[in-house]
Amino acid sequence: MNNEQRPSSRWRQQLQTAVAPPRVVNTAGECQWHGETQVAVVGYGAAGASAALQAAEDGARVTVLDRLNGGGASALSGGVVYAGGGTRFQQQAGEQDSVENMLNYLRQETAGVVSEETLRRFCEHSVENIDWLQAHGVPFSGTAYNDKASYPPEGYFLYYSGNETCMPYRQQATPAKRGHRTAGEDFTGRVLFASLHRSASMHEHIDIQPHCEVQRLIVDRDHRLLGVEYLQAPTQPLVRCLMALTNRFANRFALFSPQLGGLIRRLVHLMRRCGQVRCLRVTQGIILSTGGFVFNRPLLAQVAPDYTVPLPLGEECNGSGIGLGVSAGGAVAHLERISAWRFFSPPADMLKGMVVDKTGQRICNEDLYGATTADKVMATEGKRAYLIMDQTLIDQCKRAARPGKLPWHAWLPARLFLNASSVKAQSPAALAEACGFDADDLQRSLETYNAGVHSGEDQFGKAGKYMQPLDQGPFYAIDISISNTRVPCHAITLGGLRVNEGTGEVLNDRGEPISGLYAAGRTAVGICSNSYLSGLSLADCVFSGRRAGVHAATRNTSGSKQQTETPEASLAS
Repeated sequence: MNNEQRPSSRWRQQLQTAVAPPRVVNTAGECQWHGETQVAVVGYGAAGASAALQAAEDGARVTVLDRLNGGGASALSGGVVYAGGGTRFQQQAGEQDSVENMLNYLRQETAGVVSEETLRRFCEHSVENIDWLQAHGVPFSGTAYNDKASYPPEGYFLYYSGNETCMPYRQQATPAKRGHRTAGEDFTGRVLFASLHRSASMHEHIDIQPHCEVQRLIVDRDHRLLGVEYLQAPTQPLVRCLMALTNRFANRFALFSPQLGGLIRRLVHLMRRCGQVRCLRVTQGIILSTGGFVFNRPLLAQVAPDYTVPLPLGEECNGSGIGLGVSAGGAVAHLERISAWRFFSPPADMLKGMVVDKTGQRICNEDLYGATTADKVMATEGKRAYLIMDQTLIDQCKRAARPGKLPWHAWLPARLFLNASSVKAQSPAALAEACGFDADDLQRSLETYNAGVHSGEDQFGKAGKYMQPLDQGPFYAIDISISNTRVPCHAITLGGLRVNEGTGEVLNDRGEPISGLYAAGRTAVGICSNSYLSGLSLADCVFSGRRAGVHAATRNTSGSKQQTETPEASLAS
């Protein structure tokens, strides 16, 4: 898929709200440097940590610069890494999988956003990447969960984290559990990042500098990269401690009130402004890994205006890394691809309802992954959808969604759906009138759905375990549109800088690599830039981070490595 986008002047302005045009000097000697490194990593989440560790393992001196405390969206996530092809944890669970099977599935999800060769490499190195994470202290487990869930219950760490069991995906690939949740309690992204950070902190070749905001690149007259200019926060221990505590407190609101978290975090930014501007000489490579741009609301309103309502997920990912790449001539692609997550399971009983559009016509199989369901909703006219349930099913769901039966982050959205977002009517006709459906369309949808339940052949191929007749009034319509603000819906951006898929180097508008400039994670176009499923972004952070790290570390300064040698070949050796 070729979806290259040349940034308009407005896009450039919004992409560079947090950065400045490159500083141009005649020679490196003209600049006053405050330090030197071989590889600089800008942004310290899962991608940045993976890049730093890999570059250091290949012998480079690495300096990591992060404008906050590190972790980013990765530390706020569920800590799920998508991996397959026969990992040790799949084997422990008795799960049968292969590289070809994983490839057959992901080919459907990625839809050509990366080349077939790159997707195959991703699958072939999936086992090795999980082992690499474990070697750096990230804990995993083979305790498997068999039911459908957006996130597995406590005590379970291997599950179907996407559409593996759904139609039409299961026609092309045998379902296999590939969601490897980091072992721990609650959302375990913090455990994953803490493990990587601990390993990076102990490496003698890695220097981690928090609260350092890169403001621009430094180049010579021939546009060759020389280094970065950054704002370093005051280094007094008391100030740094206050900044760290404030940022940690702000992150408490990341899920359900990111705006409040942003207000609190302003204190961190104000304290950083009392610091000093410094320049870091970089001799081999600069790796941009600052996440996406979901917190850059003006840019989001330009490229994907329908996605400004969902709550942004991350640690103020404002597109600064993408902006730095664009300032050096980098091209972008797929900026309009946004993933919004409209999960209504658990409890799994909610998957037994019927999803209809604003006219009352059914639009998809309800057991799809939440982000895929949201994509289906956004493809309908009016971009509105409802989950139709009857009294029997409502009662089942309310019993299953009691506090104590589910963790808070699962039962709370379910109760909000069931109580705050539902319309009740005694008959389908009355429900249609209350919601603005076409009464005949809704009645036909219910009749077809119930006929499929009784025959065992659903028109959309929904799994039989999630089929139940809807014929016991009263009837309910639950608004599952992403515009329904009464039930939190989160979103992340998927597009970014175009990169050479063999090296991770940023490409310019002509498709040529910008020597020494790399992008990884959600700053770059990658495996999940078409569609998202749980764990695929973190897996791509590791894959693309290590790719950039090994190439930057082993790149000779007179030119890039030969393109025929992939980073994975170096990793394997």
